[in-house]
Amino acid sequence: MSRTTVLRRTRTVAVASLIAAAAFSLTACGGGESDSDAKGGSPSATANGTSGGSEGSTGGSGEDVDTKAGSASGGSSSASRCTSDHLDAAWSNFEGGPDMEYDGQQTARVVLKNTGSTDCTMVGFPGVQLQTEHGETWDLRRTGDKPKPVRVDAGGRVSFDITFLASTRDDDKKFAPDQVVITPPNERRNLSLQWPYGGALLDQSGATHPGTFVGPVSAPE
Repeated sequence: MSRTTVLRRTRTVAVASLIAAAAFSLTACGGGESDSDAKGGSPSATANGTSGGSEGSTGGSGEDVDTKAGSASGGSSSASRCTSDHLDAAWSNFEGGPDMEYDGQQTARVVLKNTGSTDCTMVGFPGVQLQTEHGETWDLRRTGDKPKPVRVDAGGRVSFDITFLASTRDDDKKFAPDQVVITPPNERRNLSLQWPYGGALLDQSGATHPGTFVGPVSAPE
């Protein structure tokens, strides 16, 4: 075999190898782009999944709140809001009731009973207006406490405190409650109670920081 023939065959093999390598290179690039597209789609799907998870987390957080509220009385997590139509108000004998001769700050506690046939949930501050027999009114300010949801079983109870200063001096400006008008949280219809303790409160109805105020509803102690 001549030297010229050997060189031609060698060149032919080399060219064939180059063509094959080029073809493989093109196929690999195409696969890379396809893989890149698949990976490119993956973050988008993950983002959607994260967004959905975020919404789910929000819903989950709501369920957690309901569960915690339910744990106060062991109710289910699907209770609706308590309404005035299914609530009764009464005074508690907390600490034996207030002493209207005492000149320090003290508490009168109100109990709200769920008279409905299903559990309900309550959160927030009640509206409380004191009224005298002569028609004077005093809308009580709220504390700075953060309200917590409370689940109220059918027949169950929640309570809130009215903290006040009794009037014990003759020269005090006095407010003598005759009736207490209560508006449960997020409601419009009122519940009324007679003031059972007699005496008078130190009238601070115009004060910025009065010693008489109302707290949020809470699970009974």
